[in-house]
Amino acid sequence: MKRLIKISALALLVVLAMTGCKKSYTITVKSNNAEWGTVTGGGSYKSGETVTITAIPAAGYYFNCWNDGNADNPRTIIVDGNATFTAMFSDTPGGGGGGTDNAVTVSGSISANTTWPDRGAGVDYIVDGRFYVEGNALLTIEPGVTIMFASTNSGITVEENAGLRMVGTADKPITLTGPTNNQNIGAWDDVVVNSNRSDNQFEYVNFINGGSYDEVVEINGKLSMKHCVINGATNYGVFVGGSFSAFENNTVKNTKCPVLLTNHKQVNNLGAGNTYTNNTNNMIEVDNYWLDEDNVTVTYTNQGVPYLLKSGVHVGGTAIMVVNAGVEFVMPYHQEVDVDANALIQVNGTASQPVVFRGEHNENGYWDGLDIDSERPTNGGSYLTNCNILNAGEEIDDAALSTDGETRLTLTNVNISGSLGYGMKIYIPINWDTDQYDFSNYHVTANGLTFSNCVMGNIYEENKGMTYSSWPGNKKLARK
Repeated sequence: MKRLIKISALALLVVLAMTGCKKSYTITVKSNNAEWGTVTGGGSYKSGETVTITAIPAAGYYFNCWNDGNADNPRTIIVDGNATFTAMFSDTPGGGGGGTDNAVTVSGSISANTTWPDRGAGVDYIVDGRFYVEGNALLTIEPGVTIMFASTNSGITVEENAGLRMVGTADKPITLTGPTNNQNIGAWDDVVVNSNRSDNQFEYVNFINGGSYDEVVEINGKLSMKHCVINGATNYGVFVGGSFSAFENNTVKNTKCPVLLTNHKQVNNLGAGNTYTNNTNNMIEVDNYWLDEDNVTVTYTNQGVPYLLKSGVHVGGTAIMVVNAGVEFVMPYHQEVDVDANALIQVNGTASQPVVFRGEHNENGYWDGLDIDSERPTNGGSYLTNCNILNAGEEIDDAALSTDGETRLTLTNVNISGSLGYGMKIYIPINWDTDQYDFSNYHVTANGLTFSNCVMGNIYEENKGMTYSSWPGNKKLARK
């Protein structure tokens, strides 16, 4: 009897092992737009179980395919792991026409995670109007996808908490382009990123003929952008109101201006390998006067094109403005570089790659100049090394480079040319007992300082109103 019970128990264990102990998985079924259609069939299922999922379009809308390109509806799947299936609904049958019959047309918004896979069509998706990624949704666009925007009003907006991940490969880039009947610059609008999510990533994405109203890519949050090409824009390639987490190996061409930054700190994330070609105004525009936060260092790297400081720059607080070799600044009319007492400017030009400050137009005295009042001896102090200051000194009583009696500044191989006023203004303390400059209390030094074509003279010393052709050194003051 005991033997029979043992055999029966063993048989029961075998049956349980074969049936009731299979691992369970979750099948998630979603709609790309809840107003366009609903789905059924999601749930928890055993491994190997057969499940049917169904897409049910709302009145006036159409089911095109699932997110993996399969158009079966209902669709039968065999459960072998956790999986998510998104039904792609649209408001046009077949997702469009006019040579793009296999494309899926999207419009409106999504509020759940959605993937647009490569459907193998010439055009995979058509964005009709402004498409919004809302809530906490992440829109993932896979390698090889081509997206066509239906009109000059069409684009993608990623809202504050949502995300957009477009990561292609060198062999299978993602392409965003205008409609087939409009291959002109400005054929579609833009992609706007308003969130700071770390999964906002654009890699190997080609943006073709966008920017109908302004820019092609607008960053109000944070974005990593690598190996992308922006080809064509009516105005800017990239507008940065937020920040880059990375900007490397990108190409911006055939725009009015490749990049517009609205904060000096944004230059810190301009990485290596970027190329800017055939742009009308082939410069990186920086449109903010203030660089005045405490304990902030901003480093201008050589991007191969000049920086246009549209509003000049005021370096205040304890900020440090660092300029690498080969950088060129272009200054609009009447603008200046102004460095406060507790701030620093550190210009690191070399003999072969000097740093250049010049006017937007090649006219004597076109812009105001550099006014350096920095008194700070820490963090290496302020210095200009291998630097050319051209076409500054806007007024006849101005100077291309101005300092005051408390300034601490080291000048090495600095050339000043084309001032409408003086080349440089200085203020040296005087020991009136000896009638000589008191260089022991003066902290501006110059080595290799040269001038040319400065209308009012090379150096104006304000304390006694003297004009010098070269650095005064320790010479005795001439009396008037």
